[in-house]
Amino acid sequence: MMTRRVVITGLGILAPNGNGKEAYWDALLNGQSGIKRIASFDPSPFSTQIAGEVKGFDPCAYFDSKFVKRSAKFVHFGVATSKMAVADADIDLSKENRDRCGVCFGTTIGGENEIYEGQYRRFLERGPEAIRRLTAPELTPHIATGYICSELKITGPNATMSSGCSTGLEVVNWGYKMIKSGEVDVAITACADTPVFPFPLSTLCSLGILSKKNEEPERASRPYDKDRDGMVLSEGGASIVMEELNHALDRGANIYAEIVSYASTSEAQDVVQADGSGQALVSALEQALIAAKIRAEEIDYVCAHGNAMPSYDVAETNAFKAYFGNHAYKIPISSIKSMVGQAFAAAGGFQVVATSLCLKYGFVTPTINLDTPDPLCDLDYVPHHARRFTICTALINSHSVGGTHAVLVLRRYS
Repeated sequence: MMTRRVVITGLGILAPNGNGKEAYWDALLNGQSGIKRIASFDPSPFSTQIAGEVKGFDPCAYFDSKFVKRSAKFVHFGVATSKMAVADADIDLSKENRDRCGVCFGTTIGGENEIYEGQYRRFLERGPEAIRRLTAPELTPHIATGYICSELKITGPNATMSSGCSTGLEVVNWGYKMIKSGEVDVAITACADTPVFPFPLSTLCSLGILSKKNEEPERASRPYDKDRDGMVLSEGGASIVMEELNHALDRGANIYAEIVSYASTSEAQDVVQADGSGQALVSALEQALIAAKIRAEEIDYVCAHGNAMPSYDVAETNAFKAYFGNHAYKIPISSIKSMVGQAFAAAGGFQVVATSLCLKYGFVTPTINLDTPDPLCDLDYVPHHARRFTICTALINSHSVGGTHAVLVLRRYS
C-alpha cells in the first residue's frame, strides 16, 4: 500500500500583531509586538493591564451578521481564519467530495466568557427570562466546528478538541492522521481562544504567572531573558488546510510544508508547575523523531513554546540539551510568543503558521526582547532580529497546563 503523505496548502491567521498571512509574516520578520494596554475593557483594577488583542477585525466580513450577533468571538475567529485558509489554498470546495473533507476545531475556553460575563450577569440581575433563547448551543465549544462545517458546506468527519495550550498542535495531528489513514483527502483544522476578559485575567493574576511590565507592553514578553517576569495573555485564531500530497499536486496547489510526525507525553506530576528536568519533553521529542525516521542532527530549527515563565523556559532549555546534546547549541530556536503572547489554544496554531512560512521562505523568526539571556537558557534563541536560514526540517513544541508536551515535525517540500 502506498504511503499517503500530508502537506499544508492554506494558512489563515488573526493574531495580535497582524490579521492575515501577509501582515502576520511581515510583523514576525520585523520583530513587531502586538502586546498593548488592554483596550476591550478598563484594566486599571488588575495587577496586569496588558495583553495581545486582535485589532481591526470585522467578523461581518466573513460571517452573516445575524450569526455574528448571537455567537461568541472565538467562533468569529474560527470561521474567519478557516475561510482565509481555504482562500489561501485556492481550493474550490464545490468541486470536492465534501464527504472526503474533514474539520477539526480546538479551543480551551470557548464562549464561556461571553456567557458567564454577559448572559450570567443578565440572569443574576433580571432572572431566567432575560437569557437569550440560543444561549445554550452557543455555550458549547463544538458550536464553532458546526459553524465552520455549515459555512464551508463540509459534510465529512468533524471533531472539537481541548488540550490546553497544546490544542493548536493536537488539531493538526487530527487532520494529519485522518488524511494519512485515508479517511479524508482534505482537512481544515482551526483553533481559537479569546481569554482577554476580566474574569480569566483575574484568575491568571491570582495565579501569579502574568508579566506586570505594564509601562512597556511591547517589551513585556521576554522568553529566556534574565529579567522576564511571566507570560503575557493574548487572543487570536489560526487555521490550516491540509491535503493528501497527490490531491494537492493534481490541482497544482502551492505547498508550504509537509507534516511528517507528531507525539505527545505527560509529566504526570504537578498540573501547574513544570518539571524542571524537562524529561517529558525529551520523551515527546524522541517519539516524534522516531516516528519521522529522522535523526536529531537533522532538525534545523525549533519553534519553541517559550512562554517567558521563568521555570518553564529553564525546563524547556534543559530538555533541548538533554535530547539534542551538543547539537542543541547549533540549532536556531525562537519563541514567537515574544511578539504575540500566549493565546492558549491558538498559540500552537500561531506556531504552525509561522513555521510553515519559515520553511517556505527560508527565514527564522526572532525572539524579541532577549536583551540579557538567562545563564540557564544559553542556547541560540535568535535574539532581536530574523535570520535568513534555509530550513529543511523544523520542529514545533508546546506545553499545556496539566503537564502535557506536544511535538510536531514539519519538512520543507521539494
